[in-house]
Amino acid sequence: MRPLALIPICLLLILAPAPHLALPPAAGTGSPIKHVVVIVQENHTFDNYFGTFPGANGIQNDPPGVHPYHLVNSTVNLCHLTGCALEDYAGGKMDGFVRGEGGNQTFGYYDRSDIPYYWSLAENYTLFDDYFTSDMGPSLPNHLYLVSAQNAGVADSTYNQQGDLDVGSIANELAAAHDSWAYYSPYTVGGENALGLVTSVADNATMMADIKPTDAFLSDLRNGSMPDVAYLTAPDSENEHPPFSIQAGMAWVQGVVEAIQSSPYWGSTVVLITWDDYGGWYDHVAPPQLDRHGDGFRVPLIMVSPFARHGYVDHALSDHTSIMKFIEMVFGLPPVTQRDAGASDLFEALDSAYYAQAPRPAGDALCIQGTPSPLFLPGGGPDGEFNPSLAVGYLNVLDHAQPAVLTAMLRNPLNQTIQVASFSALAPAGAVVDAPFYFNEVPDGNYSVSVVALAPDGAAASRPLLLMVEDSTL
Repeated sequence: MRPLALIPICLLLILAPAPHLALPPAAGTGSPIKHVVVIVQENHTFDNYFGTFPGANGIQNDPPGVHPYHLVNSTVNLCHLTGCALEDYAGGKMDGFVRGEGGNQTFGYYDRSDIPYYWSLAENYTLFDDYFTSDMGPSLPNHLYLVSAQNAGVADSTYNQQGDLDVGSIANELAAAHDSWAYYSPYTVGGENALGLVTSVADNATMMADIKPTDAFLSDLRNGSMPDVAYLTAPDSENEHPPFSIQAGMAWVQGVVEAIQSSPYWGSTVVLITWDDYGGWYDHVAPPQLDRHGDGFRVPLIMVSPFARHGYVDHALSDHTSIMKFIEMVFGLPPVTQRDAGASDLFEALDSAYYAQAPRPAGDALCIQGTPSPLFLPGGGPDGEFNPSLAVGYLNVLDHAQPAVLTAMLRNPLNQTIQVASFSALAPAGAVVDAPFYFNEVPDGNYSVSVVALAPDGAAASRPLLLMVEDSTL
């Protein structure tokens, strides 16, 4: 056999049509999470808001030549169209921001003194510092990823604002499962209301009734009709998009979160607060390129919930489609596209209070994450062979370290096991560990990979995670 060469190339990974076997229980089957509220503000990177947050990957890691400075009363609206984003990105070198944004203002940042409430939430709940937008571009395509896990060919926010996008959405899946939902927006269609552009929603009067004005959320909350899943976008003057005040936007979010916390819903709710795109602000972390659309630049995500880990900075790779994946995991829904099928699920941010209440199968101590990452796929040589290699994450849900051996079985279309790869490690309590698997010299073709974790006594410590591997590039 030839040795395994380490040549990076894309690997197409999709979930198999079979049910996802490593899901936490759905909301209707004993999960303590009954409600998810997604608040989407606008136009700030992680470094711009949390670059000086203790324990986070922030401006202390800026490369030479980048000179961050504290912003004071800035109202500048930087370019964040797709063309500017690509120039800023500079093929992954992240050194095009001055050219793309026309000056050094892109390096400005805010700190605790500017956005104290956001910092307080991050200190008391979970802040994600490896969370990215899903599209290398502005608001509208990223709002589409938040509800449809795709941009539907919309490259910028200048799209003809009509409900003619023939794509799926999280709202369709929730409706099919008879879970309630609502999308609260200052726009009925267009603007940043991506869901109103989806044909199956726009052409359905019943579903359009669940697209509501922003201020209807607090009314629904107070009268006891908050839906199972709510997406919430602020009025223009409070969405933090320059030139509007970031303090006004923060105060609006604070009013929403505190209203939820003082309601009967608080004990069963997860609030996810994020920002739709980077707004032209600098961030030093090069986004992973999952396909030709993105990921885009890093933005903050804060999980606020009785079940969120306290004062935790989550370093797990995630993006806007992870919010869809989280909702799908909670409510037992199928994925809408490949992007949400392969996204991380944010469950590592849930603390022991969640797992103490959520029923799990006996002996199921490890939750294998549905976040496969391609490592290397060299091949295509004269022998028609390739070397599929991938990594998955696994979460130890116990309150103590758990030794485990993860076994991955590569099977051909006849369900014959071609190769077996193993990885062993001691998983710390509540931590996610990456497990790489390498398969050597297999014929070109399509395969499935089944991954399972075994306890030291040989008993299964997780349910299998089934993936499909195609010998093709994106």
